[in-house]
Amino acid sequence: MHVRELTNLPTPDFTFDPGVPGACVTGVRPYREGTFRLNSERVSGRFIVHNYGHGGAGISLSWGCAAKVKDIVRQFLTSSPETEVAVLGAGVMGLTAATRLLELGLKVKIFAARKPVDTTSFKAGGQWAVSVVETAMNQQDLKAIIKTSYTTFKDSIGKGFGVHERPNYCPKPAEGLDMVLDLLPGLLPARERLTRLPFQNHTQPGFLYQTLLVEPPVFLPRLQRDLETRGVTIVTKTFATKADILAAVPNKIIVNCTGMGAKKLWNDTKLVGVRGYLAMLPAQPALQYLYSRNGYLFPRSDHVVIGGTPDWNKEDEDLNPAECKKLVRLIAAAFGQAAPVPMPVNHIDHPCNRRLVDPRLSVSD
Repeated sequence: MHVRELTNLPTPDFTFDPGVPGACVTGVRPYREGTFRLNSERVSGRFIVHNYGHGGAGISLSWGCAAKVKDIVRQFLTSSPETEVAVLGAGVMGLTAATRLLELGLKVKIFAARKPVDTTSFKAGGQWAVSVVETAMNQQDLKAIIKTSYTTFKDSIGKGFGVHERPNYCPKPAEGLDMVLDLLPGLLPARERLTRLPFQNHTQPGFLYQTLLVEPPVFLPRLQRDLETRGVTIVTKTFATKADILAAVPNKIIVNCTGMGAKKLWNDTKLVGVRGYLAMLPAQPALQYLYSRNGYLFPRSDHVVIGGTPDWNKEDEDLNPAECKKLVRLIAAAFGQAAPVPMPVNHIDHPCNRRLVDPRLSVSD
């Protein structure tokens, strides 16, 4: 492994006022034990395709999962004359699935309790990494999903989707990215070993990865505009039960991208809410890197986003400015800009986390 030392990169300005509207954000990741759900079933004469439970990797896996949804529906159409499809959910999974389903010549309508700007997807940090998600599934399927997602995002750089190439600095191996390097050698540039991270107050060795930053406030509205231009409507609709869906949605083909909503709608007891907080600092264009250490710092064009908290088994989105303030202090302390802060007991590095690959399960029926 190549080892080198870099000169210091700019230090962020950690000035933060949690009382400013929009400075503190919270969302709930739809983590599913075992693996995310990407398969089909027949219910009361309907063909239901499930695509949910991606934890913190929804954006990262979105295009690949959408391609699988398209394949599943295309196979169904070989023996069905259907020309329309309903998509449930307007987060990143619903929007990307709808985009790919249009390629089959289908008329697509989206039903969602929330508008895209109100979804957890819109609140995500945006780094491309297979993180906070279980991947106990067939490795060939997983490889295809990861490769399709990454290459689609990379091909969209400079085309108005809010995607950028960025270096990510970690004090220890980022296993969510190492898994990609192991599964698909050459998809990402090889990681580099650094004698120290190139930042003020950092003296220990670390690692440099090259990945992508996807800015949700750019990406999701772009998907929505493109869909609307192509005749897709988003109907605001809240469903309380699966029976409500079957009664209100006339389409024979339904693609379920309801995220945490699937826990109740489909009685999926494997779904676990993982609440996360984000502190939104003012934009700092000079910062062109990502940083992950007991949390993360992702400089985007709209804000410098600090996050990474995993409150397991939490499904509410109550704002907690005190938690956001702690997040900022935690990262600021690493740069010598605040007093050291004890790491919270439930804190994990993001995406410096571990996810195992198990070949026992497949993503399709």
